[in-house]
Amino acid sequence: MRLNSRSDHLRESFFPRTLQNFGNVTNGVDVWRSVMDQTSLDSHRELAEVANYEAYFARFKKAFTSGDLLVTKQAHKVSLDVGTGSAALRYDLYEATASERKADLKSALFWLADTVSDVTNKLTKCEEELSVLKKQKGTSSVAAVLPDIDTKKRSGQIKVQKQQGHSIVNPSSKKRKAATGVQFD
Repeated sequence: MRLNSRSDHLRESFFPRTLQNFGNVTNGVDVWRSVMDQTSLDSHRELAEVANYEAYFARFKKAFTSGDLLVTKQAHKVSLDVGTGSAALRYDLYEATASERKADLKSALFWLADTVSDVTNKLTKCEEELSVLKKQKGTSSVAAVLPDIDTKKRSGQIKVQKQQGHSIVNPSSKKRKAATGVQFD
């Protein structure tokens, strides 16, 4: 997921990991990571004043899905703010070693490739279903679900031909000729 950053020249991405390796932030070259055990997670949850883990991770999930993540780069660490306002959670992430960086970038790259592959497969299936539904266009249930835009354009109002001497607005009445007056020879 692409994050907002306070420094304009950085583009960071966050990718979640296991509980021990809580999350990573990368700019494509460097990796910053947070490693938490059960006690540090307990203390962080208590500092956030959240009663249970379900509410704690629900807050994290809500901020993650809505994109309320902010990365701030400091001297030797990166701060990750999850959420906004008083409900924000703050994590300090430290720079990973070369071997950890390599493994984390590899993991993120393969995860992205798998995700793109899955989304591509889903798109292909949806396109196939759409083409099948368009072929079955004669049924009323399909017409209600997928209205065809082309038929709407073609079935517009039929242009009425004006008959000589009749009105377009009221076709049953004839136009009257204007009075010319009496003509004397």
